[in-house]
Amino acid sequence: MAYALLDATAAGILGNAPLMAIKAMGASDAELQLPIAMASIGLFASVFTGAAMSLRQKKPFVVAPGLASGVAALIMAWAGSAEWFLTLLGIISIFDFAIRPAMPSILRLVYPDNCRAHVAGTLRQYSSVVFLISNLLSAALLSGEQRHITVTIRLLLTITGAASIAAFICFSRLPNLGDGSFDEAYPEQKWSRQSQGANDRFRWNVAWLNAFRNSRFRWYCAIFFLFSAGNFFYSGIVPAYFAHDLCLGYFQATLLIHVVPAVAGFLAGGRLTAWFDRTSIWRSYGVVALMWGLDPVLLAVAGLNWPSIVLARVIRGPSTVGSMVLAYYTGVHSFTEPGPDTSSYMAAFVLINGMARLLSPSLAAIAVAHMPHRAILLTGGIGVLAAAALFLILHPRRAR
Repeated sequence: MAYALLDATAAGILGNAPLMAIKAMGASDAELQLPIAMASIGLFASVFTGAAMSLRQKKPFVVAPGLASGVAALIMAWAGSAEWFLTLLGIISIFDFAIRPAMPSILRLVYPDNCRAHVAGTLRQYSSVVFLISNLLSAALLSGEQRHITVTIRLLLTITGAASIAAFICFSRLPNLGDGSFDEAYPEQKWSRQSQGANDRFRWNVAWLNAFRNSRFRWYCAIFFLFSAGNFFYSGIVPAYFAHDLCLGYFQATLLIHVVPAVAGFLAGGRLTAWFDRTSIWRSYGVVALMWGLDPVLLAVAGLNWPSIVLARVIRGPSTVGSMVLAYYTGVHSFTEPGPDTSSYMAAFVLINGMARLLSPSLAAIAVAHMPHRAILLTGGIGVLAAAALFLILHPRRAR
């Protein structure tokens, strides 16, 4: 819990980083795509980290990049231009996503399968409250006198770096085996029991390729690619939409971008993720993608209709909590047994996410010159809703 809350504190402040870049450094719409596109590097790197960690203890693969991201936040406090500022934000995203293949394995070894999604959802639920407080307070400070904005940004990012470093020190104290899977805690022993020759180690190291031989997993990844591509096509321009199209300041924009979804995620996220433990991955992701896609569509058609805008942001809250739990904590558990394959399957899944993160923001950077923000929101939202429909259509045939 301490790790989750400290990490949420850092994330809450970093959530305002695009607004810092826009208002204090004059970042363009195209430059705002940079950290999103850079995150794909971490997602591609996770293919190799996922293979490397498959037969090893997972915590070092999380702690080392986590500490490095804290250092990057400290350096970010002294960035002198929007380009360097957003590049460092992208570097933090690289570290964040490079550690993702380890998380399902760690959750699987610490907690039993009958409560895993609920535990992960509860952590995300309370993290959303801390995220809300951190994000709102930092936005209030940024709304102060503009002559002090540089000092304020440096102070906030120094707190971010310190909180991030403390979070991963706490993470390093997690038990190496809880109430969950022995095979996940000691994957090298499972590999040894199953070994049939000297080439088995090589087979495990390319298991992320073997994952795509699983037809159910291929369908899952293909639909998730559509979901991610739609999401990342519009997500980079959301701060610009609120700042420019709706002419909102730091506080008002932060309220709609982060605070309202965080409150909704706290109120509904725990119940939603508890339901995941009782149903299939297909139905779970179908419901999450449906809520996620309604957000940009409502924003695009609402104009200055504030009830519709608030409704869109409320829907976003529980869908964010649910998507995080399914994508990076429990989703791959539906496709592979405990052991070395967990991190390898996760690496394959993250590769798909990386492709979407590289392609969609690049297309969005081109599209902003020819399309209004509302058209970009609507296009991305339709893509996400199409993914929701596919998840739900496949549920009856591929739930188990």
